[in-house]
Amino acid sequence: MDPVSQLIKAVVGSRTYDEVAWAAFIRLRAAFPNWATLTLADPAQIEPVIDPVTHAADKARRLPILIRVIILKRGELDLDFLKDEPLDEAMEWLTRLPGVGVKAAAASLNFSTLARPVLTVDTHVHRVGERLGLAARGGDQKQAYQTLMEQTPTDWDAERFFELHWLLKAHGQSICTHFDPACGLCALRDACPRVGVGRDQEGEVVAFRTPGG
Repeated sequence: MDPVSQLIKAVVGSRTYDEVAWAAFIRLRAAFPNWATLTLADPAQIEPVIDPVTHAADKARRLPILIRVIILKRGELDLDFLKDEPLDEAMEWLTRLPGVGVKAAAASLNFSTLARPVLTVDTHVHRVGERLGLAARGGDQKQAYQTLMEQTPTDWDAERFFELHWLLKAHGQSICTHFDPACGLCALRDACPRVGVGRDQEGEVVAFRTPGG
């Protein structure tokens, strides 16, 4: 999508399951074919359209403000200029917008037609990064983003970052889950500092989480 649409999708879908977020975004696009008309919309008009996304009321209040701020800063509702900005400056510009964090900013740059080489760190990527020792335990999403970006090859293009995001996300959703990670099925267990190997009562070799892992 274009970067404005991708930004709106990222904001609407924050802390929400993908299938719920996509359905809400599609309804919002149908209700407001021209995103600029969101500036005139009352939050009470927006909330039932995007519900049941997480914090729908808050997002309904923020969306018109977000669109107004972009127009005020740029004179138009267009983010294509970010394609030519230095990556750090593009990220900083986006994260200064109301309600836009590093995840939404990175998604707008990488997933959209801008195709910038930047990693989108969502909850799953953050968790997997911490467990593999690639990001500091207990750090916030911004810190994880900065640490992971510092470790990525400098010659990676946008497609490599896009692929890494989806591979880590899928891994976090299906194997390295929050409450009950399936360490015995993990292809990365030999590289994981929080996985131990032992034998069960039948003598079979098994992987297990180390204390605090």
